[in-house]
Amino acid sequence: MTDPMKGVFRGFDIAGAGLRAQLQRSEVVASNLGNMHRTGNAKNEPYRRKVVVFEELLEQASRGAAGGGSGRDMAAGGVAVAKVAEDQSPFPVYHQPGHPDADENGQVMGSNVELFRELIDMQAIERNFDANLTAMRTYRSMLQNSITNLRG
Repeated sequence: MTDPMKGVFRGFDIAGAGLRAQLQRSEVVASNLGNMHRTGNAKNEPYRRKVVVFEELLEQASRGAAGGGSGRDMAAGGVAVAKVAEDQSPFPVYHQPGHPDADENGQVMGSNVELFRELIDMQAIERNFDANLTAMRTYRSMLQNSITNLRG
């Protein structure tokens, strides 16, 4: 016999996984913003922008008799950060002869972090965070309505 309560809180788990992933993404964006002015030269590479790569989490779920067999299906389990990768776009080069990182020609390599791209990422993170919170609130409301209907 299967547990009738199994999976009741899966919606909270999925939304919580989204919140955790966005929190990690916001930490990477904050790191990018904090290091965007680190320069370098041919011997010492400047700060390279980091990006977050997400992956979908899947869980094994067994199908019941109504599902048409004893096989196993994949069920959604949310999202997670698969890795933090480096943006391989080229570094901008500036002419600043008096800079400590300037080469013999006065060229300095700057970070490939762009302020506006990071600000747009922060807006997207905020919207994703809000969407996950809304999903949690909606799921909570659905569970509360189900409990109310079972009582009456």
